[in-house]
Amino acid sequence: MMNLFDNKYIAHRGLHDGRLIPENSLLAFEKALEKNYSIEFDITISKDNQIVVFHDEGLYRLCGIKENIEDMNYSFLKELKLYESSEKIPLFKEVLYLVNGKIPLIIEIKNHKNIGILENKLMNLLQNYKGKYLICSFEKSILSWFKKNKPNLKRGLIFESSPKKFQKYNKTLFLYKYYKTRADFISLDYKLLNSSIYEFCKEKSLELITWTIKNKEDYDKIEKKVDAVIFENTIL
Repeated sequence: MMNLFDNKYIAHRGLHDGRLIPENSLLAFEKALEKNYSIEFDITISKDNQIVVFHDEGLYRLCGIKENIEDMNYSFLKELKLYESSEKIPLFKEVLYLVNGKIPLIIEIKNHKNIGILENKLMNLLQNYKGKYLICSFEKSILSWFKKNKPNLKRGLIFESSPKKFQKYNKTLFLYKYYKTRADFISLDYKLLNSSIYEFCKEKSLELITWTIKNKEDYDKIEKKVDAVIFENTIL
């Protein structure tokens, strides 16, 4: 077993709390730092090729703007507020500066256009970073890029359960993505922790994290089954 995860507790999009400590904000990451939790966060790319920390494709849910983040330059994005807070959309390099190697980073790369641009820029930004980090994605194309271009970088496949009528294809789809990407670890939807996918991962001695655990009852059920837990709220 590789022991990729030094800290079992990973704060989902930082240690956010409602609309005043928004997800994926520098304030949420500061709160996780105070507790010494690892952080999981999302990155995507602006129109002018700046790597920003943001989960959604569109800006409406967090910023009230009916635009897609990839269609806007960073000069526009940096003026937006997250919910009613004073927090703004961070640049990835701002997160690196804030964390400065103090806690591990779980970097989820969201689906985006022109695979390779974000990935090359990401690796340039991480080149001199001294802290521990792992990259992960739902997207086979993104993980395949890293497999080809940065084969020594530890990468994780994120996998969720399909809608009910397609659940019989869950394992087939998982195996397809796994064998195409040869991920080093699996970030598995907690609903699949009693599935044949979970059993496959254990047989292959793949490290497992799960998401997103939101209460102590669910945490107690699964914590011995996985190597690390992506959580929200105060469950510990």
